[in-house]
Amino acid sequence: NLRRKLQELTNINVSMEPKVVRLDDFDDMVRNPFVFMTASGMFKLPENEEKNMREFLERGGFIFADDCHDESRPGNQDRFFRTYVELINRLFPDNQMRKIPFDHELFHIYYDFEKGAPHFQGVPHGAHGLFEPGTGRLMTIATPGDEHCAWCMQGWYSENDLEGIKFGVNVIVYFLSH
Repeated sequence: NLRRKLQELTNINVSMEPKVVRLDDFDDMVRNPFVFMTASGMFKLPENEEKNMREFLERGGFIFADDCHDESRPGNQDRFFRTYVELINRLFPDNQMRKIPFDHELFHIYYDFEKGAPHFQGVPHGAHGLFEPGTGRLMTIATPGDEHCAWCMQGWYSENDLEGIKFGVNVIVYFLSH
């Protein structure tokens, strides 16, 4: 639904075919410079995948990581978010992820989000980003609020589904213009 809405709302040429990007294949990663990543729990990547992620981000690739809240498991509301932030902080020890300020252009580039990324469920940490030294470009962002669930328009958040899609549009427009 995000791809369809992106095509309807913008003049961006959008592929309707999903593509699974393999972190263990760097050549595959660089052919797909925008990567979406999600899970509902903690994870650990092999060393070669971590190395590929770091190089991918340093070369201009972008990863949007969104936590998938799992209500069925107590204490699992933000495990993916925390694990992803810890991973990026380990990969870039001198450039830690931090909360993205509400006045950052990510929240205003196409649609206005005065209070940052929409939050549907889980722990409201706010959107965090890794900023490229020198340019300030966001290299990756992590959100804890299940924005991607709205992209599926499951009806879980019915009146808010469009807000999640609009935020996804902002992220993609930001990536394409930076």
